[in-house]
Amino acid sequence: MWFKIDFASHVPVYKQIKEKFKLLILTGELKPGDFVPSIRRLADDLKVNVNTVARAYRELAMEGVLEPVRGEGYIVRQLNEEGFIRSNIENFVDAVEKCKEVGIGIERLMSLLKEIYGRRDDGSEREELGEEL
Repeated sequence: MWFKIDFASHVPVYKQIKEKFKLLILTGELKPGDFVPSIRRLADDLKVNVNTVARAYRELAMEGVLEPVRGEGYIVRQLNEEGFIRSNIENFVDAVEKCKEVGIGIERLMSLLKEIYGRRDDGSEREELGEEL
């Protein structure tokens, strides 16, 4: 499986798929010219509707991240890395501002940041620390 979807998230599944592909490109796991799974295969792997994956691929193609190849599927084109990073920082700033509005202290946020940056990629240290979001 390429990645997992968080069905409990407030973020729509097609957006999660888009962000996961962008992250795979940013980290070098996917490179320009690489083929991505077919729409049907990814939908089956993720246990989501085919139309959801098709929407994500269509939007990634409109953004220039993926390119449809007639009769073959989709290949990776490129990622606007600076734009992707800027977008994630903007989302982070928005989240921090919301936390501040509802009275979540900087100490708790800093603790969560340290926890997140300290955990392994599989997220296994989160349960050990016992911090609830």
